[in-house]
Amino acid sequence: MTKKKGKLTKALDHLIHDDPFSKGVAFCPGCGLELLLRIIPRVLGNDIVITGTPSCSAPVLLGQNNRSWHTLSYFGTLMTGAAANATGLVRYYRKAGIENTVVCFNGDGTAADIGFGNLSGAAERNEPFIYICYDNEGYMNTGIQKSGTTPFGAVTSTTPHGARALRGKNVRRMNLGLQMAMHKISYAATATLSDLDDLAKKLKKAKEMKTQGFCFLHILAPCPTGWGLAPDHTIEACRRAVKTNYFPLWEAINGRIRMTRIVKKPKPVETYTRLMKKFAHLSQADLGILQDDIDYEYCVLGGLSVLESECRLALSDED
Repeated sequence: MTKKKGKLTKALDHLIHDDPFSKGVAFCPGCGLELLLRIIPRVLGNDIVITGTPSCSAPVLLGQNNRSWHTLSYFGTLMTGAAANATGLVRYYRKAGIENTVVCFNGDGTAADIGFGNLSGAAERNEPFIYICYDNEGYMNTGIQKSGTTPFGAVTSTTPHGARALRGKNVRRMNLGLQMAMHKISYAATATLSDLDDLAKKLKKAKEMKTQGFCFLHILAPCPTGWGLAPDHTIEACRRAVKTNYFPLWEAINGRIRMTRIVKKPKPVETYTRLMKKFAHLSQADLGILQDDIDYEYCVLGGLSVLESECRLALSDED
């Protein structure tokens, strides 16, 4: 039977390896992590070595008792030393003459907060492995506490909404992907679960580019439990995050940024926030602050993604 060409087949064409996970795994209903974890080895291959830390993904990747939910190689470590652990694995395999791909797989609590110094050091040394941060914007595995990537106004257990002085997180989020791109590493990119073709292409490019050094993928991974999101709205949340520029899609090679999807008429951020309870209390003034933050970051990305030739032309004009 001839396979029909069309949008539905684009993502599937990248899934050339077997799914190493069992049919049922211990994730919450609607958790985007299951989809992400199943896609990574099907794109990169089952010979990858994953290393990670205590997190939402750890119960599945580590397994329970003497049982496992997958057939991959996995090595657990502490949150403070995730990237250093991956560095050690890469250097061991290189010395042993073993060709494989090491994937450091962690949430935003490790990548943006507790293990950021470790991550930055590995990036500065240009260690040849792939670091994937699945960003669910908080410490979801330990009680839904806020992290550095938790957006302004979001309700968490440590940034509650209640009394007049408690209106969710009162500071803006950090842009982890952009910070890593500014390390001028071999490859950095953002991706979401609603654009699987884009995600798969970036996984492949990271595997190709890691021969030249450090590669970082920042992937939005909604948490229905922590966000107050309906389990069947996980992919829709990702889709709206892209369409509002809340989570724009781009890639950077050696620090030079290129947008991989440009939204010509972005929707207002309220289109995205109305899907989840963690933003339900926001006033129009609060939404304005969040919108301003999104617009500002997108303008920064736009400025950084100017073509090199245009930059050189601008410099020559100044001279």
